[in-house]
Amino acid sequence: MADIYQESLKQLDDREISTVLSSFGVDVAWEIGTLARKKALEEYPSKAIVIDISLPSGQVLFHTATKSDATIDNDEWVARKKRTAFRFGKSSFYVGQKLRQKNKTIEEAMFVSSKDYATHGGSVPIRVKNVGSVVAALTISGLAQEEDHLFAIDILSKVASKD
Repeated sequence: MADIYQESLKQLDDREISTVLSSFGVDVAWEIGTLARKKALEEYPSKAIVIDISLPSGQVLFHTATKSDATIDNDEWVARKKRTAFRFGKSSFYVGQKLRQKNKTIEEAMFVSSKDYATHGGSVPIRVKNVGSVVAALTISGLAQEEDHLFAIDILSKVASKD
C-alpha cells in the first residue's frame, strides 16, 4: 500500500481525477456499492465496514454494513466524512491532509465544527465528466482512514476505467 501521507495535494488530487465517471445514476450507484461490498468481504472478511453512496441532497442510494457488529459510530463517521466531501468538493482525506500541512484544525481554517465534519479518509466525491459539481459521494468507514480512502478511490477508479 502506498504511503499516501507522503503524497502532495497534487498527487492526492490526481488520484481523485482518476475516478471521474462518464455517467451516474441509481444503476451506477448499485454497481459501485455491490463492487465495494464484494471487495470488502474478500479483502477484509473480519472487519465491519460500512459502505454508503449518497447524493448532496441527502438521499441515500446505497448503504450496507459487511458484518452485524458495525455500529452507529460507523454511520456517524460516514455522515461527517460525506458532509466534508460535499461541502469542500474534495475527499475527506484530501481536506485532512491540507489542514495537517497548514497545521490547523477544521474549526480554525474553515470555521466549521469537527462534530459535523470529519477530515479523516473515507469519503470521495463522485464526479461525472462535463458536470461541474459533485453528483454523489462514496463513503467507507471501518478501516484505518488511509485504507478507507484508498478503498473508495480503488472502487471508483475501477468503475471509471470501464467507461
